[in-house]
Amino acid sequence: MIRERIVSIWEYQKLTAKKLEELSGIDREKWYALRKGGRRANEDDINSIVNLYPEYALWLVSGKIAPESGQISPEYHEANQNLTNHSAG
Repeated sequence: MIRERIVSIWEYQKLTAKKLEELSGIDREKWYALRKGGRRANEDDINSIVNLYPEYALWLVSGKIAPESGQISPEYHEANQNLTNHSAG
C-alpha cells in the first residue's frame, strides 16, 4: 500500500528517478526497484517523501486525508485544482 502511494506521489509530481535521487540522496536504482515492485518501501523512502511533500504525510501512511489540516492526497489535490480552475473561468 505505501509503495503504491509513493509511486502515486512520484507520478503526480512528474519526478524522475534521477530527480528523486538528487532530492533524497537515495540511489535511483532503489527508486526504480521500488516503482517496479522489486522491493518494499522502507523508512528512508517514507521519510524522504514526507520531507519533500509534507502535505501527503497522513495519506501516505494511512490512506486518509484531512484537508482542513493541510493533509491531502495527489488525487484530492488534482480534483481541488480542477474545481478551482472551473470556478475561475
